[in-house]
Amino acid sequence: MILPCSDIQTQIEFYDKDVIKNILAVLTAAPEKVIYIYDRQLDDMSRFEGLKKCFRRHFPNIQMETYPVDVSRIGEIYTVLCRVIKQNKGCALDLTGGSELMTIAGYRAGLDQNIRLIYTDIIKEEMVDIFDENHKVPTATLTLQDFVDAHGAEVIGSSHDEPEEREYVRILSMCRTIFTHLSAWKSTCTFFQVALADSAPAELDLRIRTEIQQKDGRMVKADEDLLYEFQRQGFIRDLYYSGKHLVLTICSKKYKTYLISFGVWLELYVFIHAKMCGCFQDVKLGAMIDWDAYDGIVVAGNEIDVIAQDRNMPVFVSCKLRSADTPALNELIVAKKRLGGWFSKGIIVTFGDEKSQKNGTYRRAKELGIELLDRSDVLSQNFGERLERAVRGHDLVSLKWKRI
Repeated sequence: MILPCSDIQTQIEFYDKDVIKNILAVLTAAPEKVIYIYDRQLDDMSRFEGLKKCFRRHFPNIQMETYPVDVSRIGEIYTVLCRVIKQNKGCALDLTGGSELMTIAGYRAGLDQNIRLIYTDIIKEEMVDIFDENHKVPTATLTLQDFVDAHGAEVIGSSHDEPEEREYVRILSMCRTIFTHLSAWKSTCTFFQVALADSAPAELDLRIRTEIQQKDGRMVKADEDLLYEFQRQGFIRDLYYSGKHLVLTICSKKYKTYLISFGVWLELYVFIHAKMCGCFQDVKLGAMIDWDAYDGIVVAGNEIDVIAQDRNMPVFVSCKLRSADTPALNELIVAKKRLGGWFSKGIIVTFGDEKSQKNGTYRRAKELGIELLDRSDVLSQNFGERLERAVRGHDLVSLKWKRI
């Protein structure tokens, strides 16, 4: 049987630190009004502005009310709930979020006031009537934008322009060349960084000596074979390379940013494979996030290499064109928990040998619940399948009892 949602006029939610617990049931039931019971110690009311923005993108006329309580006083929570229920029509109470005392008070108030009590099973993607588990509906499908809006954050841009689908094949081919000639790419990237340091973004022509001096006095030179491969793949053109002079034209401003970023090629590699596998609802490259969209100050707090949406759970991917270390794992954990909360997934893709060596970084990643793909995965013929398995095999239930 299916639990009807159309008669839920007012939905009562316990505000929770996990964003998904605040929005999933509301977006599933689509009530006329949503009421949040929240901890009185919470003083950042912009959180509710974020929730309102999230809901009104889907339901322009939805109403929202908030009521503070002392979460340590079950009697107060119960009293406020009873008053709210009596003042509103067609109430349903979601017992998914909030504290333990909120859940107890909510259950008692729901029974006494004879309203519907529901629970949102996030992993099974079901909203269930707690008195009859056969009465349930599939949850709504969330987007990355839902998480960003509900958190009160904003995506303020991307560190790199995303490639178009027609560019995928040659970018992947260039990636594989770079991955197998990493030393040549390091010197070539450094050369481009020095040569283009003072150029305007739209300046694409380069005429320079083949060997130039860095700020530290050391000389750097671009790899000739790699330059011709860049030309063959369509990133530069009109290449002239002699013993002393180099002339070329970069084919676009986007490619210029690719040529001066050492690690972007691994990010592109992961992004394109995530797009091509067709198993994610959304994929973003180099998203720059302002964590507080309501403070009047635009500040990029984090850049996340690749974000994908796996059904209702965001997947955060950190890409390192080198070996990983503990700070890289910690950075991923912070970004993952901040936006996605517990119900999110973290993957780090490195160009080290952490898995084969089973070193400290690999063990630490396992302890933190982070999936790790290393050089052997990147250079494999089925990287896309390995990436998908890493996401699909990420078991959030088993992480419940890990010492994280």
